[in-house]
Amino acid sequence: MKSTTEDLVLWEQRIKERTKSGMSVSEWCKKNEISKNKYHYWNHKISKIQKSDKEMVFAEVTSIILDKIEPNPNPGKSDDFQVFFKNIQVTVPSNFNEDSLAGLMKVLQRL
Repeated sequence: MKSTTEDLVLWEQRIKERTKSGMSVSEWCKKNEISKNKYHYWNHKISKIQKSDKEMVFAEVTSIILDKIEPNPNPGKSDDFQVFFKNIQVTVPSNFNEDSLAGLMKVLQRL
């Protein structure tokens, strides 16, 4: 059975509705004329997807911003900072180029 994005969205919504209703799975499935096996299949599938979405993803972005970075006049001092966006962590050097960072953020928003 090949699931589509629409199926995933539909079942995610159904599972949230069931949870909000306070009904047991059996009650909700009976009321909505859905088999418990089908409900559990989709609940398991969505849980796996959500679990994998929560895993931290590290992306190597130094090549994107290194071309425009000036050398650090104080190599012993580290004012680098980290940006967490969705499930991605990016370390940005203190002497970053604003245009490069803005471009990177646009790329990340499309993910």
